[in-house]
Amino acid sequence: MLDIKHLRLIEAIDEYGSLNKASKKLHLTQSALSHQLKNLEESLGLELFHRMGNQLLFTAAGRALQEQAQTILEQVSSLEDKLQSIKEDQQQRYIHGYSQKEAQRLLDQANSVEDYLHYDSIWEPNSQILEVGCGVGAQTVIIAPKNKDSQFVSIDISAESLAIAAQNLQQLEIDNVSLQHKNVNDLNPKEDGLFDHIFICFVLEHLSNPKEILNKVKTVLKPRGTITLIEGDHGSTFFHPQNTDAQKLVQAQVNLQEKRGGNANIGRQLYPLLQATGFRQIEVSPRQIYVDYSKGLLVDGFIKNTFTAMIQGMAEDLIQEELVSHSVYETGVKGLLRTAQKDGVFSYTFFKGKAVNN
Repeated sequence: MLDIKHLRLIEAIDEYGSLNKASKKLHLTQSALSHQLKNLEESLGLELFHRMGNQLLFTAAGRALQEQAQTILEQVSSLEDKLQSIKEDQQQRYIHGYSQKEAQRLLDQANSVEDYLHYDSIWEPNSQILEVGCGVGAQTVIIAPKNKDSQFVSIDISAESLAIAAQNLQQLEIDNVSLQHKNVNDLNPKEDGLFDHIFICFVLEHLSNPKEILNKVKTVLKPRGTITLIEGDHGSTFFHPQNTDAQKLVQAQVNLQEKRGGNANIGRQLYPLLQATGFRQIEVSPRQIYVDYSKGLLVDGFIKNTFTAMIQGMAEDLIQEELVSHSVYETGVKGLLRTAQKDGVFSYTFFKGKAVNN
């Protein structure tokens, strides 16, 4: 009988006293509101208002409904805020360095693919470089020493991750990095200044609004400054021997990322993302990680300690979300690890995009 729209109608009439004024608040025509009110009174079998020209005055039944409507709408608003908070928490649930085990996996990943991703992560001396989403510093400890004459400001939303990053920087005696606990949405050119270069690695895949983030970082990038993006693409995964459950497991990870507002296949979208956000001189290059048994370091470093370890780290979520069954998960992990044997092959492609600000 009652709908949220009816309660909002009652609230608006109480505030403005007429359908004409209420229609402006609710962004509906007066005719549509009149129709809603008529249907409500008919369904309740009660008159809710006395009509006096254009004015509406509550009857006893109408006033009783109005008093409850206010309480209910406040509860609905509170519930909507809570659900939005849960949504944002889910979108940000994957934070670099979320656990000590994940922190170690990220460091293993960075070390195993350093030669593929960072042989060209070199900028002009004396540059001011902003790293967005540095996490535990897995990429920071690689790119900062390559640019000893430049200064880095590395930001992240996780204080716990930054604490690990600080330890890693100290152990390696890296002194050209300033760590800051900051959300990328809080960047402000007046407070943070302008940077010569911006570096973002394995961050956009976890966000529901990558275009907004790129537009935001543009505000702190100098004219003709450059941006570098690095992202993976789970859709690029292939391996031998074939294993149906392993393929299902990879797809389940993609689906989980999507449910959380992210995109595990975002690597292939770097060019259109940079184009859509107004960057120019865009260059995107695929960085394929091909592993067979002859590449011993990658067999352990990438197949076991990076890709499969990532899937294993999401086991509980994948099963609880019913994206895979427990049996498919177990068989799928065995299938992924099987590619590390003598006759196995595993391939995954990262994408590195570079572009220039207007």
